Amino acid sequence: MEKIGANFKNIFSSIDYLISRLTNLKADELSLKQGKGKRLRGKVIYFLALAIVFNLTVISAFSQQREQAVSASRPVEFSAFAQIRYTDYSSDGHDTFSLRRVRLAFSAAILPSLDFKVQIEQTKSVNLMEAYLDFHLSRWAFFRAGQFKIPFSYENLKGSSELDFINRSTVVESFCPGRDIGSQGRDIGASVRLHMSFFEASFGLFNGSGINRLDNDNDKDKAFRLVITLSKSLAVGGSWYEGKWPEAENSSRLRRRQGLEARWQPGSLAFAVEYIRAFDYDREGEGWVAQAVLSWRQGQIQPVLRYESLDRNLALAHDEEEVLTYGLNIHLAPRTKIQLNQEIHRPEGGKKKNIFLIQCQIGF
Repeated sequence: MEKIGANFKNIFSSIDYLISRLTNLKADELSLKQGKGKRLRGKVIYFLALAIVFNLTVISAFSQQREQAVSASRPVEFSAFAQIRYTDYSSDGHDTFSLRRVRLAFSAAILPSLDFKVQIEQTKSVNLMEAYLDFHLSRWAFFRAGQFKIPFSYENLKGSSELDFINRSTVVESFCPGRDIGSQGRDIGASVRLHMSFFEASFGLFNGSGINRLDNDNDKDKAFRLVITLSKSLAVGGSWYEGKWPEAENSSRLRRRQGLEARWQPGSLAFAVEYIRAFDYDREGEGWVAQAVLSWRQGQIQPVLRYESLDRNLALAHDEEEVLTYGLNIHLAPRTKIQLNQEIHRPEGGKKKNIFLIQCQIGF
């Protein structure tokens, strides 16, 4: 504050000095030709403006230094988790251990209204999963730009470390935008999200090519999701996505997805249902999934049950698939847990597959 006050004093001193110089000019100096007088007044105005701008620049630089000092003191938050999995394919007669996910993320608030997040995957090689900026327009709206999850489907938006089951449903993995092309539900683009106590709405524009890839056409894919909270225990919503995914270097195909979702949690028992319909240039498909999760001992123990039905091509007969999954979650810490799942895949006209999975997750 003392530096700012001193700079203001310098401004006023400069103004006083220039005014005194004008008033103390001799009469013969003031009787100069009109052209010289105009030039003199122009120089006076120029130096006066220069003095003001210089001192204001010093004040602005001082203020920016203070803001930078404040923002630099904001801590960077780190988080990480790893998932070690055992899978027994009983129908195929073999089993395996695998390192399913190893992810590291860090985020920070650059300014009170601007923050960022970066997440990387480190299983086979270092791979950038997410990198985006959030600009908070108000308490209930923000703008996001970068690489992040497409606003479509509740299960898709749920973090991999927070899943109720070891694997996401086959319906979401097959039809959800960003997952149907192997990009784990993410893409590069920008979105606006509105969030209030009774509703949530998101709209975004994306390349449609997946993570870490440029767009191969001039069209941007569009995504929209709306969720309405009817009560403390009940929420319903819908999602819509349309665009083109490059099938080859010089060709594109139409890609449209429509989804419905509902969640109901009357107490310790939570239900969730989702439906997705997929429209592509050469086929249509649909699928739905329903699940139930019972929480015991303040959520430390959770029996889980899920049923899903999938039809990848409605024009073909006898290609439906049913999947039944049941299991148990044991939470040891907020991001540390053990999960046991039994998956029973029943493709119509095909051989039934039983898959047993155990997954240990450690995170902070």
